[in-house]
Amino acid sequence: MSRSRRTRGAKRKKKKKSGVALNPDRALPMAIRLHREGDATQAKRIYKRVLRAQPSQPDALHYLGVLKHQEGESDAAVDLIRRAITASPDYIDAHNNLGNVLRDGGEYEQAEACYREVVSINPEYGNAYNNLGVVLRAQDRLDESADAYRRAIELKPNDADQHYNLGNTFRDAHQFEDAIVEYRRAIELDPDHIAGHKNLGIELYRLGKRDEAAEVYRHWLERSPDDPTARHMLAANTGESVPGRASDGFVQKLFDAFAGSFDQNLERLGYRAPELVGGAIAAQLGEAVRGMCVLDAGCGTGLCGPLLGPYAARLVGVDLSPRMVEMAKNRRVYDDLIVAELTAFMSGVVGEYDLIVSADTLVYFGDLRTVLAGGAGALRDGGLLVFTVEQVGEGEAVEGFRLNHHGRYSHTRGYVERTLMGAGLEVISVTVDVLRKESGQPVEGLVVTARKGAS
Repeated sequence: MSRSRRTRGAKRKKKKKSGVALNPDRALPMAIRLHREGDATQAKRIYKRVLRAQPSQPDALHYLGVLKHQEGESDAAVDLIRRAITASPDYIDAHNNLGNVLRDGGEYEQAEACYREVVSINPEYGNAYNNLGVVLRAQDRLDESADAYRRAIELKPNDADQHYNLGNTFRDAHQFEDAIVEYRRAIELDPDHIAGHKNLGIELYRLGKRDEAAEVYRHWLERSPDDPTARHMLAANTGESVPGRASDGFVQKLFDAFAGSFDQNLERLGYRAPELVGGAIAAQLGEAVRGMCVLDAGCGTGLCGPLLGPYAARLVGVDLSPRMVEMAKNRRVYDDLIVAELTAFMSGVVGEYDLIVSADTLVYFGDLRTVLAGGAGALRDGGLLVFTVEQVGEGEAVEGFRLNHHGRYSHTRGYVERTLMGAGLEVISVTVDVLRKESGQPVEGLVVTARKGAS
């Protein structure tokens, strides 16, 4: 009896489904509009229905691939976009977006091939030259990168971002005067270009033109009096009204802006903080055994996540930047990801964590007393705190910390040790190592391990 009931139900369901006609010519534009408006669920549903009706429909394959990449499923994205290209070999937007997916995954050579295919099909496709400049710069092929950006600028001379990108390539090549010219041009074209103002001031300061750097930031602040980046960078370059830590607005704007290219930029800079933190943890805990409650304080895109996962029964990440947290979700290693200011967050979770890690986050704090006290309170008895900061010599920072012209703080070893002890933490080790490169020069920092004693 139940068998015949299921059969009748299945027939009714099938009849209902077959009664819904799909017109791909109407459905696809609707899906693309929903996708652009942020309704990924509905867009995906329509893309898939189109593909059930027409499995080789190139637009549906392409846009579903883009959506999959946005959701962190990059392997599926590559497969779908390649199928779109097989169906339509001259589909230049698909070639370009395939390059973008591969670039975001660090596959620079494959991405380069995609962009070169685009410009072979259409030599006037300026965006592909800009993207080509990005992947060539990531491979330290700076002369070629500059040539690609120049070609992009020829095709679109009034694009501020392309001048800014060329300026970054010149900066990496230590052609600082040329970089300044391009940053100035970017600002002329877009007077509200945040990164252009920031980097122009940094390069002027680097060349000893401190008054000019300060003038850049003053002019920017006059134009945008509520801009936290302008205010912070003016303080960094003049020493006037230096805050005890970078404001929430400054940190959020900075990392929201760079979330999409953050990992690639750090790779190019030889970023080592996660590796150094991982080594410090292993030195104290030995072989990883899951069972700890772990907090990644200032998790960013989650670069520390894979190193912390083997120790964690529960792994939590907290960061002030919503876009960075979205990127961290794609790693699928965190049990919970939270958008919050880390001092406030840690102050609200008393005695919860066995291990707290903060890789290159406390460089946006000058005065460490409150944040380290928060970390101490969030640790269980015997818990470990491991973090990195940039180092400054004892005689170079009267208060024990200094706001540098690039906007980050550096700390003396003595200040860090005193502040840890003041927070009730035992200093286990403080080692000096290179955290990354900046303009080709090593940036030395402190890798710090401390433990919370019994209450």
